Amino acid sequence: MGSVAIVRVEGDVGEAVERGIELLGGAGIEKGSHVVIKPNICNSKNPYGMVITDFRVIESAVVVARRYTDRITIVESDNISGSAEKRAVESGLLEKVEEWGVEFKNLSRDEFEEHEVAGAKIRIPRTVLEADYLMNLPKMKTCGPTLVTLSMKNLFGVLVRGKKKRLHKHLDELLPYLSKVVRQDLIIVDGIVCMEGNGPVIGTPRRMDLVVVGRNPVEVDSVCARIMGFDPGEVRHIVNAARMGIGEMDLRKIRVLGERLEDVSARFERPYSLRATLRSIKSIRKIYL
Repeated sequence: MGSVAIVRVEGDVGEAVERGIELLGGAGIEKGSHVVIKPNICNSKNPYGMVITDFRVIESAVVVARRYTDRITIVESDNISGSAEKRAVESGLLEKVEEWGVEFKNLSRDEFEEHEVAGAKIRIPRTVLEADYLMNLPKMKTCGPTLVTLSMKNLFGVLVRGKKKRLHKHLDELLPYLSKVVRQDLIIVDGIVCMEGNGPVIGTPRRMDLVVVGRNPVEVDSVCARIMGFDPGEVRHIVNAARMGIGEMDLRKIRVLGERLEDVSARFERPYSLRATLRSIKSIRKIYL
């Protein structure tokens, strides 16, 4: 039985992250390892704190990794919003990276392996394939093409290709495949200020004050989907990943540590509903104007 920890953020974010890792039995990082950290920095702008991974969560991951190694790399790739460097600079992440004394790497400039999934060719950077230890730091959000964007969807952001929209029709097969070939050693989901409605960029903020910590992407995403008020069985990439044997999606077979699932669950607005669309107008202004 796999384990997923749910921790309330009641003040210091670092303390909540540390508590989640403690509940799992520790980080399990070997001394001198190369630790790769993949947050969600999908946009330069972060209205209401709901779009990109909270920098306090990223810093907490760096603090944990530094107890074992100085070889720490934070990664992102180019996307339709611009180059990874552009988003890192404009969001303020690069300034933080320099302050923390770690490396930032644009995966779109990395060496890669080419794989074929569902008839589509994808390029997976060697940095994530060869990492000694990979931390995945997704944001808890709804998403038009996939209903939710959590740990498996955050891996989509490692692909070398900048214009990834052409791959959206393959997401239900592609995301499980990425979760199979890219090992995730620790997943820390930022559920502090989440997003509901028309995610992953122009939705509406939903404050939950949670971090969710685990090691298996199917189990973490299944627990998070339930926190958001969705049945994991209606998220096709979670179902496909479970069928591939990557992890367990049956919540009765996942050990939930910390907070009880029923005590923290909500009902997030679904993407593309009339209400979600009307509520997204303010976010559209803040993102694009």
